[in-house]
Amino acid sequence: MIVRKLNVIEIPMLTVLFKYKDVKEMIAENTKDIENEVIDIFGLFDGDKIIGELRAKYISDDNRFAIKDKRAYLYAFRIHKKYQGKGLGKFLLENVLNILQENGYSEFTVGVEDDNSKARYMYEKHGFTEPIARIKESYQGNNYEYDLLLKR
Repeated sequence: MIVRKLNVIEIPMLTVLFKYKDVKEMIAENTKDIENEVIDIFGLFDGDKIIGELRAKYISDDNRFAIKDKRAYLYAFRIHKKYQGKGLGKFLLENVLNILQENGYSEFTVGVEDDNSKARYMYEKHGFTEPIARIKESYQGNNYEYDLLLKR
């Protein structure tokens, strides 16, 4: 298993991890954000097959989420259903945190929904223990409400 950044031509492979309502919109949005260095998408690969993803956002209009060169917001954390329960989420998270720390980031935020106790437990074990906001947002017609947790 390896963790590496996706390049823009690999973005369509993310559709095996999440059912997007508008794939073209997702590809365009993420291509723009990668090219403008707003985000990176880290993929977890088993050979040439993507089995997980975790995105890091470096620039945000809301400093609770991200502050360039200091705080990165981690989101869209997914492991393919066939690979869940094997410690691969932990592996992906730890690798991404290490990469970001090597690049000078010292703070990290992550959102966790109330009904995702497994994710909350894993985040807390990795130091995401400071709740800093309650967030409501929507993406492609889906509504989300979650706690934004900070790791320093």
